[in-house]
Amino acid sequence: MSSVDIIDVDSISDLSTLETKITQISQSLRDGTIDPEFAQQTVEKLQQKYLDLKNITNTTIEDKFATIKGIFVEKNINSYNIPLWAKQLWISEPKWMSFDIQRSRQTYLSSEWYDFTTLVYTWEYSLAMQEAERIANQADLFVSKDFEKGQALAQNTNTNYISWLNIDDLTKWVVYLNHELLDTNMECLLSVSVDQYGTLIIETIQYN
Repeated sequence: MSSVDIIDVDSISDLSTLETKITQISQSLRDGTIDPEFAQQTVEKLQQKYLDLKNITNTTIEDKFATIKGIFVEKNINSYNIPLWAKQLWISEPKWMSFDIQRSRQTYLSSEWYDFTTLVYTWEYSLAMQEAERIANQADLFVSKDFEKGQALAQNTNTNYISWLNIDDLTKWVVYLNHELLDTNMECLLSVSVDQYGTLIIETIQYN
């Protein structure tokens, strides 16, 4: 068993120890001596521990997390998790919902200067709406005014479909954002949405 396998994240009590453990994960990924899925799970725990411990932004540690993400990309390892920067803005995963890996995707393209993540979760509609509202309140997101206008327009139309979209379905959706739909001139874009089937989607975009 490698030293990475026995990392006790709960016992880490300072940023120096945390940084050492992150370096171990990074080196093990480079060497191919750690299971990628286990590495992702451990990185998730280490990121949460970082958020619990830090009082100010530690760029050295955040650079190390970025290095690990880069290794996932280099080795073509699918890594599906909420980015650290989005967690720092209080975006979190929904509780009690199933993660849909087939419809989720995460892209880190430094050459194109953006970091894009779409995470999809499914369960019963009322739970999805409840969790979307909780996450939105926690991250200070708001219901898109542009989307509300679209819903109002749909309700007042005489047709049942717009571009093959069922109007009744559209009125059951909700979209929470940190920006309006047409206002994308921001460094970080966040959205949490739910459709009529109880599919909850978290989308994060960071422009570098």
